Amino acid sequence: MGKRLFNTNYKRTVLLEEMTEYADVVLIFPRTGMDFSPTIAPPHALLSIAAPLVDAGYKVKIIDQRVDPFWDITLKKHLTPSLICAGISTMIGTQISFAIKAAQLLRNYKDGKIPIVWGGPHPSSLPEQTAESCFVDIVCVGEGEDTFLDIVNHLKSGTSIDAVSGICYRKNGRIILTPPRPFIDMEQMLPVPWQLVNVKDYIHPDLYLRGSSRNLDIGQTSRGCPYNCGFCSSAALRKRKWRPMSAQKSIEMIVSAVRRFKLTGFWLRDDEFYIDRGRANEICEGIIREKLNVHWYTSGTRVDVFNKASDEELFLLKRSGANVLKFGAESGSDRILKLMNKGICVEDTIRANIKAGKIGLIPAFALMMGFPTETFEEINMTVDLAARLKKDNPQAQFETIAPYTALPATPLFNLAIQHGLKPPGRLEGWTNWVVHEKDYVGRKLPWYGYEERMKIANLTYISILANVIPNLMEGFRNSVIRRLMKTLYKPFAVYFRWRFRKKLYGFVPELTIIRYLRKVFFMEGRHVVK
Repeated sequence: MGKRLFNTNYKRTVLLEEMTEYADVVLIFPRTGMDFSPTIAPPHALLSIAAPLVDAGYKVKIIDQRVDPFWDITLKKHLTPSLICAGISTMIGTQISFAIKAAQLLRNYKDGKIPIVWGGPHPSSLPEQTAESCFVDIVCVGEGEDTFLDIVNHLKSGTSIDAVSGICYRKNGRIILTPPRPFIDMEQMLPVPWQLVNVKDYIHPDLYLRGSSRNLDIGQTSRGCPYNCGFCSSAALRKRKWRPMSAQKSIEMIVSAVRRFKLTGFWLRDDEFYIDRGRANEICEGIIREKLNVHWYTSGTRVDVFNKASDEELFLLKRSGANVLKFGAESGSDRILKLMNKGICVEDTIRANIKAGKIGLIPAFALMMGFPTETFEEINMTVDLAARLKKDNPQAQFETIAPYTALPATPLFNLAIQHGLKPPGRLEGWTNWVVHEKDYVGRKLPWYGYEERMKIANLTYISILANVIPNLMEGFRNSVIRRLMKTLYKPFAVYFRWRFRKKLYGFVPELTIIRYLRKVFFMEGRHVVK
């Protein structure tokens, strides 16, 4: 509700909000440092913990810095006496930097007495170190749906949080870590409280779903992964347990979102959607039975699991609209795959790629480089694998060759320390931990020399510019701008693909401009790139 007053002196309209429903709880999702419209998904980490709060009668405000350029003004508006606490979800790296900006603003209100609760992958991996920060009051460790509701109830009533399971906090100068909380039952998951966000901000063309303009990440039908890949934090956070919703509940979730938002495509963020092929087949049959007529894909598919599927099962996937599958290929070196405990070999990836091509499915591969002991010869084997995949199946895609990031609590973290890695000793030290930029001093990849680290940084950017940016052009909502940008960028894509194929990533001066533009548009100011 509001009243418009016209100021004739300044010839502008001012909207005075006379009736505002202030929040009991504010939840903040920080910027990531690379927030481009087609890559921005709903803040499901916040939506999932908000659902029980809403169900319990609390008023919740979600602030997503990625889509709100004036997030700080929005936050200040909700700094009222009714505010019980604020929650922040963050991964390692740039998100921590923007999370701290929000925490600093919160600390300036009521003498810093508003409790700030941190959660997400990084705080859950290092709860005690996170709790030592002056920007943190409580850490919600692991899945937060039940834990965060418990925290809010205690804060509202003014009772001690000592008995709350699954948290870490400071008390009388000591860090206290309470016993872990059991995982939630996926069948008891509440519906996504979509009313807490502007869903239009997250519906857009997709990198892979060509011809589908209204695509949305609708959440998860399962959590966890039973495997133990050395670079991944899932095993530590989910204890190698794969927990699915029933096929029927999954179908209901999909049907509800597609019809409510008139979607032409959707994405499921399951770590391992296809691990139970029987359940996956039931979901596909349900999508067909409901006549949704949509395109969709899921973020997690193992090549070895895919290779076990029959042609009949894969044609069912395709008929349901799943014309894209994302695979974790990771490396072109069998030695490195063994080092990371991936459980596959390069030949498995090659077979899956050819098989997908025969069925008419588009495979999108994730690739990595820069592991401890990995030589540049082995890195080049991964570059060669990318070229081989494209040659065997012209429809094959890969997003980038991402540099290895040593994540706390992962199996390879200790190996990285043995090879010279010196992890930060406090929360603020992790803000630039992800290897997006040149690692000049070797903080993140100390097992390489200076020239090798520069090559890795350049190769990362070249792979993005050669393969990802052309796909991102599909994400422009305006079709005229989309066609214009694709036409203008085409010669640059050809150039960077040539550099990629020829392995010319030692000296790439033009990347200085690209890095500067990234800093201006994604790391500073109030830019929201759509």
